[in-house]
Amino acid sequence: MDTAALVARAQNGDREAFAELMRRFFDAVMRQIVLYVGADRTTADDVAQETWWRISRGIGGFSGRSGFYTWACRIARNEAHRRLKKYRALPVLAEPVQDSKAERDEHDRAELVREALKRLPDKFREPLVLELWEERSVREIADALGLPEGTVKSRLFRAREKFKEVWLELTQGH
Repeated sequence: MDTAALVARAQNGDREAFAELMRRFFDAVMRQIVLYVGADRTTADDVAQETWWRISRGIGGFSGRSGFYTWACRIARNEAHRRLKKYRALPVLAEPVQDSKAERDEHDRAELVREALKRLPDKFREPLVLELWEERSVREIADALGLPEGTVKSRLFRAREKFKEVWLELTQGH
């Protein structure tokens, strides 16, 4: 069954249809959350739970102007921002000690990527994340963001340039 049909059924109260939407899109939405909140699994899980609760409460008002995936990720992004704003003043707890140097290096690289992405303006970060992590085509990105394909191509080009600048800034001295 296609996504639009599942959404229509979920809007009519079909719990199985909503469960199927959740199965199909949970991992993609979780990747978006982790990009915003970082590697803390507890925080990511909390944001995911709140995101899916908001999706379930708001699906009746989903108009289909954007795709379900785009709508769900927008809710996830808003929840992540709300969570970060709420807990910004709290001290950051230390990460658990990694088992090996390779794991520490991988963790450090992943955190640098997240930090570099956070420093990009939304208009550059969103298409880049959709292309690289979600493996979406330019056409799919254009549809998801409601932009012409040419604009998406231009933003992807600028996003890569900006990411490279931020990456070099972050990694100098490492």
